[in-house]
Amino acid sequence: MPLGVACLAAVASSQKIAIDQFDANLELWNSLCDDNAFLGAMRTFARGPLDGFLDPGAYAANMSYMGEGVRRIDELEQLGRQYLAGNGLGTELSALLARHGQRILRDDPEIVGFSVMYLDQLLFVLAQAKYLHEELSAPCRIVLGGAAMSALDPVELLQAAPWIGGVIVGEGEVPFAALLAGQTLGQIPGCYYRDGAGVVSTGNPETLDDLSTLAMPDFSVLADGGYFNPVPVLSIYGCRGCKWRRCRFCSHNQSFGRHRQRPPLTVALEMLARQNSYGCRHFYFVDQYVDPIYLDALSDAILAMKLDCRFQIMARTIADYTPALLAKAARAGCCWISWGMESGSQRLLTLMNKGTEAEASFAVLKNASAVGISNLLMMIFGAPGSDDRALDDTFSFLDRSWPYVDGMTASAFVLFAETDYGRHPEKYGLEVIGTNTIVDVGGRPIHDMKLRFRREGEDGRAESPLAAREIDLWERRRAWLPPLPFHGRLCCEHYLLYADALQAKPRPGKRDHCA
Repeated sequence: MPLGVACLAAVASSQKIAIDQFDANLELWNSLCDDNAFLGAMRTFARGPLDGFLDPGAYAANMSYMGEGVRRIDELEQLGRQYLAGNGLGTELSALLARHGQRILRDDPEIVGFSVMYLDQLLFVLAQAKYLHEELSAPCRIVLGGAAMSALDPVELLQAAPWIGGVIVGEGEVPFAALLAGQTLGQIPGCYYRDGAGVVSTGNPETLDDLSTLAMPDFSVLADGGYFNPVPVLSIYGCRGCKWRRCRFCSHNQSFGRHRQRPPLTVALEMLARQNSYGCRHFYFVDQYVDPIYLDALSDAILAMKLDCRFQIMARTIADYTPALLAKAARAGCCWISWGMESGSQRLLTLMNKGTEAEASFAVLKNASAVGISNLLMMIFGAPGSDDRALDDTFSFLDRSWPYVDGMTASAFVLFAETDYGRHPEKYGLEVIGTNTIVDVGGRPIHDMKLRFRREGEDGRAESPLAAREIDLWERRRAWLPPLPFHGRLCCEHYLLYADALQAKPRPGKRDHCA
């Protein structure tokens, strides 16, 4: 359920201004399920009784059809690329854009705003905007916002897509309030728009210092949308920006701004309000990093209110997550932590400026598992400075940690322009050889912030193959390790529901006492 849209809806509600909301992604999936009996059965299962949903065998059998839905969406994406390139509008894509266009225009809006959280969504958004402008001759002004707008060049986007009226970067509440108040795009901080001289920028976005002044996100429209979960699961945030903010590889600092936090009691009260309004007791924290101090205060607030909830956070494996804190967090309802571990090599962790120690990380994972918290490791392969020794150190760390881990992501290192690695590649043995095009619009490429690169000592001019090689070696090694629990590979909402169900149950290899 899109939190960004709910945050903007709260701005409109606080001003008593009526707006329409539409989750195009959900509508697309529902349409696919309506047209395919197997996908329809999958949807029925996902929305069915929780007990059946938590049966791994039944889940695997019913959700296996998800791949067919993904395949259909991939086909639509290719049609979208052709349409944006000027090579015609395919029948299936035309039907989708017409259906969504009718829904978007049903109340004759003056402004249509697209919230683009992920760059993967941009192609469909651009295709829809082009369809509204060229096929339907819609008189509305089209504005793009969302986190993905900070991951590309807005000037390049506007030059390529003339049907887009403006692009807003940064957090959305302040510019959205300005739009609702009737201000022009030229009066809104962080906005890119066209005038007679071309594309104009109004400067840096405005970032709110005090998050407690924001209204509670309004899910009243979206909550009844029929998402693919057996019970409500809602996104929530305690902080914006990263409190650590020093990792040399991380591009999120460009998208989310400086660190600020809401009072933990305010967050707990919001969780209570969601429970009272929607019967929701499962919450997915979208914070980049919930540090130990904040987790402690949030846990205290939840326990003091005797709130029955379950939640997930993202964190760094530092020793400040003590056994006592992890036990308190588990009592408060924390049943899953996604750990930004990145590597088991201390040399690479230091080079990344991660601020963690491999040995302390192992103890944190073991202690979290001992109190029933599900551990998901987020690992990066092929990072700058990696070699056989670093990979062996990572493998050794994973071998030791494996009994205390429920899930793991193995990501290839990506070089982003607005990071320390990207600004000073030569310091880290990297050579930039090009940029990354995400979509071509009528012969005009739109790039993201990814940089194509090779490493010192590698032959030829092709992109570095190191990350792919390391991931391949890891997958071969992983085949010899015990299989991880079933839920470790599920999407975030479903993982959370399984982690809740399994928290109180003993699991093989996860019964050791805290170190």
